[in-house]
This record gives sequence, structure tokens and C-alpha cells, in this order.
Amino acid sequence: VFLSFTLSQAGMVRHWFRLKERGWQRSALINGLGALTTFVVMWVIVIAKFAEGAWMVVVLIPILVLFFIGIHKHYANTSQQLSLEGLTPPPALHNTVIVPVSTLHRGVINALKYAETMAPGNVTAVHVAMDEEQTAKLRAKWPKWSDNVPLVVLDSPYRSLVRPLICYLDEIDRQWDNDVITVVLPEFVPARWWHALLHNQTALMIKGALLFRKNRVVVSVPYRLDQ
Repeated sequence: VFLSFTLSQAGMVRHWFRLKERGWQRSALINGLGALTTFVVMWVIVIAKFAEGAWMVVVLIPILVLFFIGIHKHYANTSQQLSLEGLTPPPALHNTVIVPVSTLHRGVINALKYAETMAPGNVTAVHVAMDEEQTAKLRAKWPKWSDNVPLVVLDSPYRSLVRPLICYLDEIDRQWDNDVITVVLPEFVPARWWHALLHNQTALMIKGALLFRKNRVVVSVPYRLDQ
């Protein structure tokens, strides 16, 4: 309680020194004496009651103060980094759109159509070959449903779905300056919430792998199932 009184009185002293309105010296003196008095009383109570639990206040309050100072610094740094001050107009960006494809289904067709609206003529579908039979079926169906979107098949000697895709994106990134790579993920949304536990795990892994990579944009294109 006396800490709150001390802080409020000290805040008023700062207030009077900042505004310097008529009669501010008198008001600042009164609030300063109040802050000093409550500060002394606070420490008398702390010393007298230290062994009875006052030590918790002595420990916790500095920790909380440091915690909130850290939060304030975070917001200040974030605001500074997002500020438009000193920013020059950025150059035009080159957008490359990649659509990961495991099998061909209606959700993939929707994702390809959406990707074409983002970067017409600059869309590539990427398939990581984990099963030769599945890859062969995809190649056979692709000309009919792809709408002329090229299909790139990546080998995966260690049977990893994400790693070959990440390496391919890094290779594409080195080809252009001021480029952004947009990864369009086809995802179907099951009718029941618990069905989601059985699907779209690969999409989650791709999102996690790209989350902290610069110049990577991930877009999910949902296809909702009725049952």
C-alpha cells in the first residue's frame, strides 16, 4: 500500500516539474514530502515484517518491474522497426508462387487456380517423390488438370517431405533480387473438428519450417468437405 502511495506521489512530482503550471513549486514540494514520508514508512514496515513475509514483496516487486520494463522495450523496438520514418520507397518485388502437391485432388485444383491469380505465368507445382507409383499417377493426371502449370518433381533420398522443398525454395531465391516466394498450400477442411487431427499434418510442418524465413509468404487455400 505504501509503495503505491510513494509511486503516486512521485508521479505527481514529475507531473508538476514537467508542466510547471502556476504554483507548481508548492504542489511539487507537498507531493515530494508525501512521497518521502510514505517511502520511509514503507521501509520501516518492510524491516519490521521482513521475516513474516515482507521479503516476498521485496523480491517480487523488482522482478515485476523488470518484467514490465522488458515489455515496454519490446513494444518500443517493435514500433521503431515498423515506423515509416527514413524509409525509402521499396523496389518492385518479383513474386514466385510455389504450390506443393502430394496427390491431385479438388483442393489442389482450387489452389492452382488461386495461385495463378497472384502471379500469372509464374506458378510452379512441386512434388516430393516419396512413392514411385504415386508419382507416376500424378504425372499421368497432371496434363489434364494442371492448366499448363509446370510440375517439378524433387527426389527425397532420406524420405523427407519438407527438407527437399526448403532446399528448392532456397535455390529459387538465389535466382532473383528483391524476390518474394509465396507458398500456396492446398488444405481441405473436414466437416468434423476431430477429423482435422488425421489430415494436413504436412502443411503444418511446411508452415513451421517457413515461419522464420525471410521473404517467404505462406498462403492456405481451404477446400471444405461436406461430410
